Amino acid sequence: MSARLILWASHPDAAWLDPADTPLALGALLVLMAREELAALLPAADRIDEVLARRYDLTRSEAAEMRRACEDVARRLPDGPAYMRLVQAHVCAAERAALAQCLWALAGSTAETRNEAAAAALSRGLGLGDETLAPLN
Repeated sequence: MSARLILWASHPDAAWLDPADTPLALGALLVLMAREELAALLPAADRIDEVLARRYDLTRSEAAEMRRACEDVARRLPDGPAYMRLVQAHVCAAERAALAQCLWALAGSTAETRNEAAAAALSRGLGLGDETLAPLN
C-alpha cells in the first residue's frame, strides 16, 4: 500500500491516489504536521495513535502499526508542502474534516491546545475552510 502512495506523491501526474490509500495518505500528512504546525495538538506519537484509532476504529496496537507505516511514508515523501497540497486536492473534504474532528475532540479543551492558532494550523494543513472548523470549536 505505501509503495503506491509514495509513487503517487512523487509523480502525481503519472499515478492516481488509490482510495484504499486515503487513510495512509491522511495519516502521513498528520505525521508531517505533527512535526511543526500541530506540535501542540500532537505532542507525542501516542496522540497520533489515538487520532488514528478513533477515526478508523482501530485497536491501540493497530493504530500504532498504522502510525509507524505513516511515519515510514512521511520519511520517503517529497517536499512536505507539496504533499500537503496534493492531499488537499485529491482527498475529499469530508475525509479531511472527519480527521480534523477526531483530532480536535482528542485535543481536550485546554487553552494550551485548543486555541485559535491551533485551529488555523489544522484548517490550513487539511485545506478546510473556517466554516468546516466552526462546529469543532
